[in-house]
Amino acid sequence: MQANQVNLPAALVEKYDCTGPRYTSYPTAPVWSDAFQETHWHAALKEANQNSSAPLALYVHLPFCVKRCLFCACNVVISSRDDVLQEYLARLEKEIEQVAGHLPDRRKVSGIHWGGGTPTHLPPEELERVWSKLNEQFEILPDAELSIEVHPPVTTDTQLETLARLGFRRMSLGVQDLDPGVQDLINRHQTVAQTEHVLNKARALGFNSVNFDLIYGLPGQTMDTWNFTLDEVLRMRPDRLAIYSYAHVPWLHKHQERMPEDLMPASELKIELLRTASRRLSKEGGYREIGFDHFALPEDEMAVAVDEHRLYRNFMGYTVKPASDYVGFGMSAISEVGHAFMQNHTKLNRWNESLDNGSSAVSKGHALDLDDQVRKIVIERLMCNQRVAYAQAESMIGKPFKEHFAEAWEALAEFETDGLVMRNEEELVVTDLGRHFLRNVCMLFDRYLEQQLKQGRYSRTI
Repeated sequence: MQANQVNLPAALVEKYDCTGPRYTSYPTAPVWSDAFQETHWHAALKEANQNSSAPLALYVHLPFCVKRCLFCACNVVISSRDDVLQEYLARLEKEIEQVAGHLPDRRKVSGIHWGGGTPTHLPPEELERVWSKLNEQFEILPDAELSIEVHPPVTTDTQLETLARLGFRRMSLGVQDLDPGVQDLINRHQTVAQTEHVLNKARALGFNSVNFDLIYGLPGQTMDTWNFTLDEVLRMRPDRLAIYSYAHVPWLHKHQERMPEDLMPASELKIELLRTASRRLSKEGGYREIGFDHFALPEDEMAVAVDEHRLYRNFMGYTVKPASDYVGFGMSAISEVGHAFMQNHTKLNRWNESLDNGSSAVSKGHALDLDDQVRKIVIERLMCNQRVAYAQAESMIGKPFKEHFAEAWEALAEFETDGLVMRNEEELVVTDLGRHFLRNVCMLFDRYLEQQLKQGRYSRTI
């Protein structure tokens, strides 16, 4: 069922537009600590190994890019040197073997995602090399969901043919904005023709879901430039879209200082860009709004999953194939294993040194206590289905929902008055209007939020 289109009252936007997490995890990464060491990681893997009947999901981080896009907040390595790539792949293979050794009884895999950086920075033979190592160490199930992030200007037909032959069927294209003037300002040049060629080739090869990433709030964006991008996107009609708010945090990512702040859309225009995208994609394109920043065609399995309340969320966004444990490989990769989060070293030299020394590349992590686990489920259900049944949390904590979350329950009264949520005897429901303030609703259940906001690590919620 298509969500009703609603107007965003300016007063509510002003009231709730603050900084806050995107909640691809809970607790969020800034909470994690370097007190979580290799011994904790091995204990988490040992716990996960005992659940031998449940399949894993795998993530591979391939960080290389030819040049840096100025808006980017990803962990990337800017290099075209083949020796650097070869050394990285050799260590990546070593890490895959190392982790698999801790999971002797847990090798079935239901999903694999390759991200970056630019995974298609790798030539076809190296794409096959990474795949072969995964296939050697794990049992990739016949119906596993295989997805990859692609940068059209550097992606060749031969690469796409290789990926299709290996079994990849989902692809995400970084588009961000198609206006040449905006592209000049963000140091990312990608023509409509390049984008459309990769899309059409992928479809011809049997990829059944192609996603476009767009960003609003970039310098140089106006209603005219944004509508040009939306015109082209609607014409090409990808299966899915993710539309993100640009997170300008130059104190964390120094290269963002090169972005002209005086050309960035004012808050009123930025909100109008979001409204316009939501309206046009829904009314003209027939897309379903998923969560708070994703859209999918009605026949796409993600849209179907929403209706059947089986949509899930992890570090890579929304998914229809959840896994109880999620293992990441490569520099900066994140794992969620055995009620614990772990992140590899984010600096290439630190990651290299760990693997060269025969150690795990653990940088930081967090073991979830029972309260973390309950809040994680509440936030995940709100992010995915815009509702959470009290009983789901109560079965874990053994006391009433509104008693355990007393502070959040009290704060929800104001959200209810503003028309963002509804509470009944069985569940908390986010309204169609509240969907646009979903991060704010989830923030009420984050026990670490006050501490983390002081560090200034989060983007604006709207």
